[in-house]
Amino acid sequence: MGLVAKRLEHIPNSDPPAVRVISDNKLYPEYERTAEEIRIIGRIRWFAREI
Repeated sequence: MGLVAKRLEHIPNSDPPAVRVISDNKLYPEYERTAEEIRIIGRIRWFAREI
């Protein structure tokens, strides 16, 4: 998928450790990946949009 900005949710008691990847845009479904497949390169600290 390349570089994306998503919300991550830890999946408790998963073996191997996994996360749920969630988009704010409801057109894109949630999906799960193992922690090894995820590479976090930054954090969104502020976001604004035109009203």
